[in-house]
Amino acid sequence: MYGIINLIHSDPLFYALNNKIEIKRDTAFNILGMIEKDELDAGMVSLVQFLNSDLKLIETANIHTLSNTMSTLLISRNKHIENNIEIAVTSLTATTSFYLSLILNKMGIKYELIKSKYTDAQHLLNNNDYALVIGDDALLAYKSNYNIIFDIGYEFSRLFNLMPVYAVTASKRDFDHKIIDNAIAASKNYVEKSIIKNQAKVKKEILKFYYNTIKYDYNFEVNETVNFLKNIILKNEYINQ
Repeated sequence: MYGIINLIHSDPLFYALNNKIEIKRDTAFNILGMIEKDELDAGMVSLVQFLNSDLKLIETANIHTLSNTMSTLLISRNKHIENNIEIAVTSLTATTSFYLSLILNKMGIKYELIKSKYTDAQHLLNNNDYALVIGDDALLAYKSNYNIIFDIGYEFSRLFNLMPVYAVTASKRDFDHKIIDNAIAASKNYVEKSIIKNQAKVKKEILKFYYNTIKYDYNFEVNETVNFLKNIILKNEYINQ
């Protein structure tokens, strides 16, 4: 059984795999736990959580973009970013908050990440001037009344000259990923179906653009980012997790 993250970004891959392999859709965190308990053979997990685990990297389906991501946004009621800020962060994110910390450290901005049980922009901004929104909630906030300070994927790419990678396939042992690889190639044929289904009710024009940014193939550039984050974690250079 293979685990796929239950967010819009994975829908084309899910439809390409449907009826070809047994699939479980859940959060990246829960998928990691199910792999560790042998409830799944493999699945897509948060890159940062993977790097802090003992699981094996399987070089197949992952979530990355070339630069601009759209579903990883730092938003605010203010028009500009300031210094000494508090940022509300959903507990569902590990990798994107990692990138945000790297970005803010690079920019010399002092900050504190405030963990929240909420995921949507409105609730995250109730008690804080800034919020990190990801996934479907970020797409719903896109082109809304909230001020987008920056796209996390774009800023990470700009500052570090690397592609932002958010999730990778992991397993406890070797995993035959031929079916997954075939589904990656076929996933582009399921973009229109994903837009029509659109259970999160994101604006269709946003989804069309979004699916052009999301990539699933494992390549040299993905590997570069994986190794970059791995080295930071090994050196304990990650601050303000």
